[in-house]
Amino acid sequence: MPSRIASIALGTGDIDCIYHFALYEVQIVNSSDHEDSKEILNTMIDVKRLKDISDLPMDLAF
Repeated sequence: MPSRIASIALGTGDIDCIYHFALYEVQIVNSSDHEDSKEILNTMIDVKRLKDISDLPMDLAF
């Protein structure tokens, strides 16, 4: 659920970002969910607090 991910990603600011192993699948499933849930998920992705696991190697390289 996006609200659970948001409590970690947007919570205290101690964590820079979260890498999710199935982010694209979550976006697809969430597209038919409630509007507020969709907004939370999109916000986390837009501000780069939630990323796909495939971004991890490139982030570690820089």
